[in-house]
Amino acid sequence: MSVTTIVANSADLPFLEEVDTRLSPDTIADLVSIGRMMVVKVDGDAVGFLRWGMFWDQLPFMNLLWVLPDWRGQGVGTTLVEAWEKSQLAAGRDLVLTSTMSNEKSQHFYRRLGYVDTGALLLPGEPAELILRKPLAQ
Repeated sequence: MSVTTIVANSADLPFLEEVDTRLSPDTIADLVSIGRMMVVKVDGDAVGFLRWGMFWDQLPFMNLLWVLPDWRGQGVGTTLVEAWEKSQLAAGRDLVLTSTMSNEKSQHFYRRLGYVDTGALLLPGEPAELILRKPLAQ
């Protein structure tokens, strides 16, 4: 099994538009054009993606990590997150952020990868949104 990660490009748009239903195709295309989406592939087939932005215009914030259900628990998400972290470190950034709802299992995944709780966002009628940070080694 060959697992690779790439910065998403226009060839990845059909996959991204199919699986990232939270955003419009135009928004996805805009994010791809500025290099804010990554794709993980197994034997050449896309099986997941990572979308990120900038918190306070300066801190990389992973907005969404998503892997096809059949590929979850097999390390491809970890590979994708680690590739994103390396790209941020190479860009001179020493801290990354993400979040997850307090009722989601993904919080344990991020903690296993070295993310630590740093706060929470409380919205009416919603579970707490946990904010997690990870310092990157320089």
